[in-house]
Amino acid sequence: MTRSRSSTGGVTGLCIAVLLALPAFVLCPRDDALYTPLWQADPWFYFGFFRDFINFKRDLFPDSYYGSRLSWIVPGFVVHSFFSPLLANAVLHLTVHSIAVLSLFFVLRRTIGIRSAYLAAMIFSLHPWLWAATGWDHVNGGAIAYLLLASALLTAAAMGGLKKLCLIAAGMAIAGAVFAHLFLIAFVPLLVAYYIGLQGSRNLDGVKRSLVAMAPWTIGGFLAITVPLCAINYAVDRNPWFWSPSLRTAQNVAQNYSWTESIWSDNSLVPWLWFIVAGGAVAITAIVRAWKAVKRDWCAASVLFSGQLVLALGLMIALQLAGITLLGHYYYACYLLPFVFLVIGATVARPVEALPVRVYFVIAILSTFLFGGLWYEPVASALQRIPGSLEILAAAIVLAGALSIRSGMSGVVAALVALGLLTSAVYTGMYRLVPLHGTRAEYLRTVRAREFVEQERGDAPIRFWYDKREPGYFEYFALNATYMAEFSRINEEFPKGCTSAVDPRTRIVVLSDQDRIEQTALTALDDCWQSYGTRAAVDRVETLQSGKGPYRMAILRVEPAPVQPPDGDTLLSIPLTQLQLGDSHASIERWQEGMSVTTPPGFGAFAARTPLGVDTARGEHLVVWVKARVFAGEVGIGILDSQQKTLLTERTMWPLPAATAVTLTLPSRQAVGDLVIMNRMIDSRVSDILVEGIEIRKLP
Repeated sequence: MTRSRSSTGGVTGLCIAVLLALPAFVLCPRDDALYTPLWQADPWFYFGFFRDFINFKRDLFPDSYYGSRLSWIVPGFVVHSFFSPLLANAVLHLTVHSIAVLSLFFVLRRTIGIRSAYLAAMIFSLHPWLWAATGWDHVNGGAIAYLLLASALLTAAAMGGLKKLCLIAAGMAIAGAVFAHLFLIAFVPLLVAYYIGLQGSRNLDGVKRSLVAMAPWTIGGFLAITVPLCAINYAVDRNPWFWSPSLRTAQNVAQNYSWTESIWSDNSLVPWLWFIVAGGAVAITAIVRAWKAVKRDWCAASVLFSGQLVLALGLMIALQLAGITLLGHYYYACYLLPFVFLVIGATVARPVEALPVRVYFVIAILSTFLFGGLWYEPVASALQRIPGSLEILAAAIVLAGALSIRSGMSGVVAALVALGLLTSAVYTGMYRLVPLHGTRAEYLRTVRAREFVEQERGDAPIRFWYDKREPGYFEYFALNATYMAEFSRINEEFPKGCTSAVDPRTRIVVLSDQDRIEQTALTALDDCWQSYGTRAAVDRVETLQSGKGPYRMAILRVEPAPVQPPDGDTLLSIPLTQLQLGDSHASIERWQEGMSVTTPPGFGAFAARTPLGVDTARGEHLVVWVKARVFAGEVGIGILDSQQKTLLTERTMWPLPAATAVTLTLPSRQAVGDLVIMNRMIDSRVSDILVEGIEIRKLP
């Protein structure tokens, strides 16, 4: 008995070692599988959080949907805190990939057998669409790892010792999956049903007891992750309910889904769904066979895995038909891959358990090199010359034959050949005409460009400005995406597109392959910000390299513009003593330089107002010129309509080292109401402003 256990442990150890080494097949010929493509925004968002978690969460992007996925962001932040970006990228992705693969291996090893477990885990590890999930910084790779880890722990709890400890750990893994991507809460019942089914297959009388016994320990594990994440979020931005932005976004998306994608491309099913369709067909076959079995000679685990896949796929098909097209996005469809490969291991690869050891050993070695060889250029190029539709047809025929044979070496070989053909047919390295992976050079260029920005930025807000028609656009976009892309951008039509001023703490990053972009940017910004009382100045200019050639990066700061009234005549100078309180919680105090106004807390709270006393019906070109200095917060200066209900125009002012002036154009031939001073802070803080002059001027 001791010798048998030792032998089993040695084989398991060998399998684990080989599975951990399998990424070498992928990364030796090309390491692009580890890098986010330049064009994909969301993974770069998370990279930004990994590199600067506290500043992003607390200051730049508070209450962000992306920043709420702490079970993915916190591990990424920890890894990036200890390693350089390049090494951290490899450590994070390879760890996630290995956890997913080994978890699938352990599930199948305990339920089916070590031989089929190795084959399924090997094919899973080398599956290119898995690398499309685990090889970038998007949440789906981590979520898959959490999901499979939960399955492995539930399997251990159902079939052996340390039940309570395994259930607690499973609850923690389930929490990790759900908090990484809230959509996965839909798969939690599948995990619970799997555990109960596995328990029931061994002891029908213990099903109810197993559920009752499972609940407190699994819920305890769930809370063991939830509470620390709540504490972390509270420490950073004073809100313990870190999942609330994800919940709000999920509700909005469900009600107003607009990211429609078809599951068809070039008159064919999108490539990432072919493997899922094959797995679904195998799962349905397994369920039908079990249903028709006269005796209880079917595999319970095979039916459970098949049921999980059929239900999960059915849910996503129903959503697709309802207009929520998750199957059209591979970063959602990839969540079905764990169920697909569990079905493959329990159904397609299961006959290897009965083969002689030497035969299995030869099959395992050859199949490992077969699937690993698909990543090498000579093999990949040769197979790509075969029409994909022909490979898929051949795979379907061979797989059907393997399922009909069901046992023996011929059935196993046929199944492996079918899966090899299907793997080759469904992967081109592209996603709707763009590459699925970036390169190390692209990654390093993006990291280097970001380091230049960070050296000047500190903790300040940031805005990017570039032209999407330039050859280096995708590199500009990736850099911008590390700061949440459209949430930190002026425009993608440089030097056009500036429409308003920005907080003076902001750094403006201009990217272009044009000469003297700093002067072009200064001219455009000064013209744009003229009515806000600010202007731009140059902090730094660097020449960097993109894959399309050199480009220039200009980092600009904001400073007060000289206080100078606009051209024209003063029509009316409004006495500052006419300022009236707009709210009982505001205050006005007379200073030597003017009137000091303190706003109430709350975004949009009125602090002070004054009638303008001017008739704009004659169609004259009139402006209101306000000279003031903000000491704290953010202040809006606006003009109401004649009904005193709607803002016709508004300018924002921020703290600056000197007084500035804003100019508000009065609408021609439209009656206007009061000029108002408002708080524009989004939190509970008040704002302070010293108003030094208000004039109505007539432009020439």
